[in-house]
Amino acid sequence: MYFLSGCMLLAAAMAARAADDDWGVLKKSVASARQLPLSGTYLHQMSGLLETFRLYRAGDGDGVLERRESLDGPPREIVRTGGDVVGYAPDTKSLAAARLSAMRLFPALLPDEIDGIAQSYAVRRLTGDRIAQKDCQWFELKPRDALRYGVRLCLENATQLPLKIMTVSPKSDVVEQYMFTDVEFGAPRNRAVLKPHYRLSYPMRTLATQVPESTAADIEVSGLPTGFRLVRAMKRSLPGQADKQVRQLIFSDGLVMLSLFVEPMMGDPRTPRVSSLHGVISTASGHQGDMQFTLVGDLPEQGMSAVARSLKISRP
Repeated sequence: MYFLSGCMLLAAAMAARAADDDWGVLKKSVASARQLPLSGTYLHQMSGLLETFRLYRAGDGDGVLERRESLDGPPREIVRTGGDVVGYAPDTKSLAAARLSAMRLFPALLPDEIDGIAQSYAVRRLTGDRIAQKDCQWFELKPRDALRYGVRLCLENATQLPLKIMTVSPKSDVVEQYMFTDVEFGAPRNRAVLKPHYRLSYPMRTLATQVPESTAADIEVSGLPTGFRLVRAMKRSLPGQADKQVRQLIFSDGLVMLSLFVEPMMGDPRTPRVSSLHGVISTASGHQGDMQFTLVGDLPEQGMSAVARSLKISRP
């Protein structure tokens, strides 16, 4: 009896240590995904759309300079200098496409603070693989509930650079993936490949201040899944109605971003609705009291539906 109990405790301790080691590997992968000098080509597949990009990166720390250009579809470039991201294109239509592409900059898809997602996701080491002629190890971030997507990453054995990242539905269907088809480590010898070629530009975002803390919300929200916290709140006036405002609250569990828009009820109550918006992005709408709301975020439709049903909005 005592022997069995001791074995069970030892097994639990070893499992916890293995999980800690796996989180440590993921931390290294976050640094490589953002900082490792390289040149490579990668594919992005989502909702039947397949795009190809060429990526160049040099420098380190705040001095990192990277440029990615589309090899098909609308011509566009995205340049990151430290934490600043700027899109470039030959025309306004292509510049709008650049803004969409800049939302997720592979291979840096995991958050800087990887510890923050442990409350909502468990990490598991899977099998080995070979991608872009390099050996890698698969890891899985599995949600602790059925409301979120899972993530699988194949990390190059020496550098822990993510060579392939898949977003997986609760039914284990791959709904989005990024994959290097070739990659070379080290800064590109020709620095000219780091400079944008197109004349039109648009500042996309500053990574370091992308989700600052805020206490500006004048409404209270509860009922969100475990792990989500408020990271930004703001007010916007409705076009032509300066006295009516839309409140936008942005929540995150460290991996998922969820935007809540709340506005005064106008006319009949909005019929509750949940739909897929773009790839992994879903949206839900409904009403509570004299307020109507819209949720937008990278959750599966069933997860978004559950969030909309459990959501509670009130004024303090």
